[in-house]
Amino acid sequence: MDQEPIFGVDPKHLSRLLSLGTETDISEQQGEEARPVDAQPSHIRSTASVDALFEWPGGQIGRYQLLSVLGEGGMGIVYLAEQRRPIKRQVALKLIKPGMDSRRVIARFEAEQQALALLDHPNIAHVYDAGTTEAGRPYFVMEYVKGAPITEYCDRQKLEIEDRLGLFLNVCEAVQHAHQKGIIHRDIKPSNILVSTKDNQAVPKIIDFGIAKALTQPLTERTLHTEQDQFMGTPEYMSPEQVEMSARGVDTRTDIYSLGVVLYQLLAGVLPFDAEKLREGGAEHIRRVICEREPKTPAPGCIPSPEKSQQDLRSFGR
Repeated sequence: MDQEPIFGVDPKHLSRLLSLGTETDISEQQGEEARPVDAQPSHIRSTASVDALFEWPGGQIGRYQLLSVLGEGGMGIVYLAEQRRPIKRQVALKLIKPGMDSRRVIARFEAEQQALALLDHPNIAHVYDAGTTEAGRPYFVMEYVKGAPITEYCDRQKLEIEDRLGLFLNVCEAVQHAHQKGIIHRDIKPSNILVSTKDNQAVPKIIDFGIAKALTQPLTERTLHTEQDQFMGTPEYMSPEQVEMSARGVDTRTDIYSLGVVLYQLLAGVLPFDAEKLREGGAEHIRRVICEREPKTPAPGCIPSPEKSQQDLRSFGR
């Protein structure tokens, strides 16, 4: 049976839509810290009045009251908002920035809505609603995840390796769900995996599908390819095929590679490559480091033996 269009975007066109536009490397993440509405960046205040930015006097979009700024990226800004009806709850509302509402950006924004709406997993932030402001700029409303990046959470709670692996496996299952729905995230990193507590249980959730890719081919390791396009992602977590932008394209293995970097960081406490040195040069320098250099080996004792790691993973898989 054909998938019904969601938010007016036919899934068969999603791959094309997601190939449009670009994002900066600033994650439009949710999290624990939020900026008050009157503490917006000066470049936003200087180019549009507060009323114009919010589309109405008082900061109201439909049934959502804006409370604070959670984050921003190349094309959009994410607000903490309060839904007033039919139920009262806090949500994250993502809105295209003033002046960014070109056809390409709107197409990409709507495609992100579609990507998230296709996903239904307890470890992926849910989409609740979508609409258009009075000025014609699209927005969508998603679950507000008040949590910390997975690496920060594990360090703050001083979690043992066994508990870290438990959270990580939940994330792997969520990524697998996205792949089964034909969506590649392409920017898996700790700041896009937020951990909160529910009923005294740690719950990781994946957010920010802003540079996700949709796939129309049958989902197999060899046939899931994306179109060649921009250098997109976060360098420290990018796969070799992402930085090479090769004809082979990007497939599900890109997310698996990024998951591996996150796991490395969770277990060793450091990244495979020094972030500051990685970003010293341009795209070619990043490509050489990721594709041609061996990651540094963590100091002995930082991570368990391979036999112990395999035993832990097998026990979680039962």
